[in-house]
Amino acid sequence: MDETLAAKLATGLATRAGAAPLRAALDSASPDRSASRPAIDWEGVRGTLARRTADLEATFAGRGPWADAVLARRAEELADMRQPADEAEAGIPMLVARGAGTLYGLELRHLGHIVPMPRLARVPGAAPAVLGVIAVAGRAMRLFDIDRLCGGPPVADAESDRPGYAIVLRTAARRPAALRLRAVERVADIAPPRAAAPAEAGPLVGAITADRMAILDMAALLDAVTG
Repeated sequence: MDETLAAKLATGLATRAGAAPLRAALDSASPDRSASRPAIDWEGVRGTLARRTADLEATFAGRGPWADAVLARRAEELADMRQPADEAEAGIPMLVARGAGTLYGLELRHLGHIVPMPRLARVPGAAPAVLGVIAVAGRAMRLFDIDRLCGGPPVADAESDRPGYAIVLRTAARRPAALRLRAVERVADIAPPRAAAPAEAGPLVGAITADRMAILDMAALLDAVTG
């Protein structure tokens, strides 16, 4: 064999023999990209979605910290909207709601949850104004008929079973209580009349507006339902 050809063959074989170690070295110096990619914790993802779904359901059901704070936050917003020079003329943030035949104004800061009427459990021998017991956000409480509390006629069973709303009062450390109202109309700043309500309106009505809305004395109301 020609010496030149033999030399070329020897050089080629040496090059091929060194190719495998070089490739191995390159492979070892380049980490596997799939190994460096973090694995997705699908169990954690499902848990997060489940918690967020539960939080949303609790919110729309009137439970949880959001539901407790929303009315107070709305009251603060309304209070900041305007600050008249004469504080005596300043409106008070109120929930305007309707009973069987009367329009009521309730100070917003004394209210907690507002929920569609939950299932009602009758209580034999209860006071005439007590419709029964309900559960809201895991708490059992007496449900009072607002019209009866304010001196109206007794509520017929058919009337008390009609759709309406339960307004949970902020009773602090006292017994929890709620009011039944037929309709919730709006939240508004209302300036109560200077003149007190006539005696025949009853002890729970503090004033009556020109459009015949009964502004409730919330301190007297809370005493009546938590005593």
